[in-house]
Amino acid sequence: MSSPDTNPRLTLPNDEELSQVLTPKLPAWCALNGWHFVAVAGVALFFAYHSYLHLFYSDLWGHVAYGEWILQHQQLPTEEPFVPLAAGVPVIATAWGGQVLLALAVRTGDHEWLSHLFAITVWVSYLILARAFWFRTRHGGVALLGAFVAWCISWGRHAIIRPEIFGVLCFFTLIWLLARGRVEFGATADDLGAKKLRGRVTLVGIGVVFAAWANLHGSAIVGVVYLGCYLWGRSVELLWRHRNWSSFWTDSDWQFWFRATLIAVLGMCCNPYGIDLFIHTLLFANHPNLKDIIEWFPLTMDSPTGITVGASWVLAAVLLRYSRVTMRAGDVCVLGFFIWAVSTKIRMVAWYSPVLMWVLAPHLADVLVRVEFDRRRRELLPILSPTSFRWSAIVVLLAWVTVCFTPISRLVLGNGKPREERQLYSKGTPLELTRYLREHPPQGLVCVPQWWGDWLAWQGPPKMNVMATTNSVHILPPQVWNDYLNIGRTQVSAEMLLTRYRANTVVACKKMQQGLAQWISSSPAWEVTYEDEDGLVAIRRSALPIPKPEDACSHESNSEPREEPAEQPAAT
Repeated sequence: MSSPDTNPRLTLPNDEELSQVLTPKLPAWCALNGWHFVAVAGVALFFAYHSYLHLFYSDLWGHVAYGEWILQHQQLPTEEPFVPLAAGVPVIATAWGGQVLLALAVRTGDHEWLSHLFAITVWVSYLILARAFWFRTRHGGVALLGAFVAWCISWGRHAIIRPEIFGVLCFFTLIWLLARGRVEFGATADDLGAKKLRGRVTLVGIGVVFAAWANLHGSAIVGVVYLGCYLWGRSVELLWRHRNWSSFWTDSDWQFWFRATLIAVLGMCCNPYGIDLFIHTLLFANHPNLKDIIEWFPLTMDSPTGITVGASWVLAAVLLRYSRVTMRAGDVCVLGFFIWAVSTKIRMVAWYSPVLMWVLAPHLADVLVRVEFDRRRRELLPILSPTSFRWSAIVVLLAWVTVCFTPISRLVLGNGKPREERQLYSKGTPLELTRYLREHPPQGLVCVPQWWGDWLAWQGPPKMNVMATTNSVHILPPQVWNDYLNIGRTQVSAEMLLTRYRANTVVACKKMQQGLAQWISSSPAWEVTYEDEDGLVAIRRSALPIPKPEDACSHESNSEPREEPAEQPAAT
């Protein structure tokens, strides 16, 4: 009698058993294709690019200093805290919330956290904009392409790190809310009750967005105008159709735009200044000092912004020529206003570009359908079309690699060293010059380049009295600002002005103030005590007595009249 087998043989599963074991447990929508990989690769590259952008030396640091001042004093400033020549001038901190967020980022870690905050905010903003375009067109490729083109149009401002990024985030969120609500823009409601519910939810969201926007950045008025343009456009359509004003009150779309605009204004008033903030932002662009700031110049076609805006007009002309999509009156109104706005002030390109692509998105989708773009791309690269969980795994790996190879990996993985100064700060940041000033603190008023004033007020010696900063341009009395410009232009009156302001120290930027640097170096009344490739520091050989702050700020009352200087851009 044979004994039982104590060593059973290993048997392989058959095909049926193997298929059951390897059957995917994930839902079918998790299976991606090669085109998803291309889209995720583009989004990952977009995030990585912004993660490595340098911190600019201009008004970013003024905003950080403002935020730190607010955190320390637990109140909003009523006058300029860093520029003594602006003492007594009332200040409305239109971006106090964004400034506090920037200061908290620095408090949390170091200056590199500003780069992390910037990259995440911009990345999320354009994802929200792309999502809004998807609701508009129901086409993922058009959504991503539209968001990318909007970013390209505003290329000249893509590296600016300031509270404006939070305003842009709120603006894109507003566009997304309106698109998701499907109350207008040609969408048909399948159920009247559902349409009313979407309208109410959208209106509540608009109120929340504007309440946050009004405290993060002073650009909330842009959103109010955006809604007002669609209200005006709907009014034009109703008047053209019915020739009767009473049709407004019976039209659900007009009522929605009216309520949305009203809620936006009320939400904007939810700030420490109330209605005064609304009035201040309306009048802000008329400040006489802003005419010397580059970003407040009218659009010129030979500038970087002019080139991208001009290209966008060509794109719009081509799409509108070949598109069969009807253009609503609201789209015409909003596009016309923002074209006018960017033509008069180039800084409006940050708001013009998303509006343009929002209007053009359905036309772009229609043209791509007419040329059979989807069929052509599938025929060109058929390997990318089939869905597979392999592509899903590759996409997850790509996302993880992106995080690992960007500076934000320090937060996720907890290792690595901070970037070196020259990798973190933009070229032209006066790092060594700042160290010299900290070791040799100047006394009294210091004449510094306005674009370095914010950096020196934040990183320079404690309580350093700078003559001007980028954040104080609209606060300085016009004569003080013009005197500062005349000193930088090294006109005949430069020495007289420096004497009038009792400035015993001058900091000059070699790249953008070559005339001042040459004049101060050759003047027998001044001695250059420090010089490097970025700038120089000069002090008077015979120091003037330092006046009291109130005397330094009251020079305007006894100053001599002089001719108005010619307009010349001040770098920002």
